[in-house]
Amino acid sequence: VRAFILPAGLGKARMDIFKRQIPRFGGDLHGQISSNTSHIVVDDNMEYDRLCRILKVEKPPVHASVVHANWVSDCIESRTLLGIDEYTIKVPASMDDSWTSHSDWPASCLSVPLIGLNFQKFYHICDNQKFNAWLLRRHNQHEMGPSDWPTSPGYMIILNNDRGKWVCAEPSTSKGVNYNKHITDKFQLLAKAYKNTSDQWRALSYTKAIAILQRHPKPITSWEVRHCCTFLEEAHSLPGVGQRLADKIWEVVESGHLRKLDHLGPEHEALNLFNDVWGAGAKTAQQWLQQGLRTLDDLRTKAKLTRQQQIGLKHYDDFLDRMPREEAAEIERTVREMAESINPDLMAMACGSYRRGKLNCGDVDVLITHPDGKSHKGIFQKVLNGLKETGFLTDDLVTQEDNGEQKKYLGVCRLPGEGRKHRRLDIIVIPYSEFACALMYFTGSAHFNRSMRALAIKKGMSLSEHSLNTGVIRKGKEKIFGGTPLPCQTEEDVFRHLGLDYRPPHERDW
Repeated sequence: VRAFILPAGLGKARMDIFKRQIPRFGGDLHGQISSNTSHIVVDDNMEYDRLCRILKVEKPPVHASVVHANWVSDCIESRTLLGIDEYTIKVPASMDDSWTSHSDWPASCLSVPLIGLNFQKFYHICDNQKFNAWLLRRHNQHEMGPSDWPTSPGYMIILNNDRGKWVCAEPSTSKGVNYNKHITDKFQLLAKAYKNTSDQWRALSYTKAIAILQRHPKPITSWEVRHCCTFLEEAHSLPGVGQRLADKIWEVVESGHLRKLDHLGPEHEALNLFNDVWGAGAKTAQQWLQQGLRTLDDLRTKAKLTRQQQIGLKHYDDFLDRMPREEAAEIERTVREMAESINPDLMAMACGSYRRGKLNCGDVDVLITHPDGKSHKGIFQKVLNGLKETGFLTDDLVTQEDNGEQKKYLGVCRLPGEGRKHRRLDIIVIPYSEFACALMYFTGSAHFNRSMRALAIKKGMSLSEHSLNTGVIRKGKEKIFGGTPLPCQTEEDVFRHLGLDYRPPHERDW
């Protein structure tokens, strides 16, 4: 909570209480309304017209919620951050309806310079949420031709609205020191446990919480717990998770321990073991557990395994042992040389953690394409056959997966030489028109990709490994119309269309 308190009608005693209690519970007090103010607290009898007269504005700034003082009092009394629906000031219907149409919005606001712009005028011209949404819809649905899109600073501020809240808008190198490792380490264990039991919602919630805690600029103390979790809840749309996380963070801060981990007994250890078998997901691991299996030897002797699971079990230790970066580079070179032997103009590039600059990698993803947009056709099987003839490819996991015009191979490779280990290798052949989006997708990280896709959805777009589409129509979460692909020759184009600064691969390692 970042609150500005309007003194009119409140009385000195109540003001003094609020000034003491709001910071005590982790909130911030603002001496004046700013772009970071989240709540404007007013007297319980305050009316809309009077508020506007006191603030000397036509309408209060839309980025902040105007709430009656009883909301603060009730939050303090209940020691809980309450919803604001019952406490918000009533807006006259005529005022609310006047913003359902954009017919009277001045076109001049698209070219307003930000330098020297009056603060209140900035709100009315460039930071109204409904106006911003309208402008983004016009941008996304091509109501304006590309040459007509405004390029003024004011327009770009709107196009990039709130981008600071998105992981994809910040370099992963800004993570810095994790001052709360004693908390995140325990949350990592819980996240993995939930993932292995198919509780994807809780797993994702803890993953997001970990990201926030890792970026917190100092060690979290007891009094900061509520503020941190409230921010997490508001910033990442995790309804109800704030209180539960607050309790667990508080427990770790106070005792250095998390009792929830005590309940992760031998069964969870077996689930962790089974989930690391390639080809076995959480559901299969749970089935093996229900059959009384507990060890890898149990799987070898008692379980009915698919062909892929047999391969995963055979190379279990090799797959878990991350390879040094140099070995990943050798694997990329082997695939590239085979592709170039078929057509010297083919492009082959390793993605994943290797491209993000990691010192070691779990597997290798290699993309193959051709700049002319057509010569990639027909080379998929030729590359695989050539690599098998040399003995480089040792096992097929998924021999071929048709994914639109993309063809994908999942398998196992081993470089020549004594003592070499079996490594996971994916080879994906793609049309050049999809190269930029595919390169971004297979480079990752997964957390970065989720953020990019979520940002695209917010902007009325859709991002996949195939394309970035605009003009997407959704009904709830259902996609009614897939939209029109935007021209993306490079990764920079994808970032630009989403209103982001370009991030090189090593800055996407979230």
